[in-house]
Formats: sequence, C-alpha cells, structure tokens
Amino acid sequence: MTTTIAVRESTVQLLNRLKKEFGTTSLDETIIKIVQKVEGLPKSRFGSQPKLKSFTEKERAQFHEL
Repeated sequence: MTTTIAVRESTVQLLNRLKKEFGTTSLDETIIKIVQKVEGLPKSRFGSQPKLKSFTEKERAQFHEL
C-alpha cells in the first residue's frame, strides 16, 4: 500500500541529498534510515537476516490488507 504525503520542495531536496549520502534507493528507505538513526534502533531489531531482499509493494499490500 502506498501513501502520499505533502512536503515542501526544500524537504524533498534534503531527502534526496540524504538518499545519495546513505546510498538508499528510495525516499522511503531514506526516511527509515533517518528514523533508525534518531531512535537509535539496532539493525538486529529489523530481523536476523538483514541481507534478504525487501518485500515488494505487492507483497506488503497482501500481508497488510485491512
């Protein structure tokens, strides 16, 4: 499931800069990386197999249907 949020152009520019800095492939991944840094969450909180590929949007929607 995809959600749209409204942000200022300056915020998009900042997120794109951080996306390059973090080496992430999407703004979604970039935001997650920011939250991890702010919250101080260890990578271990995100599964024991961090090298596994992420779920696709279709797979996520399938598991999170209301």
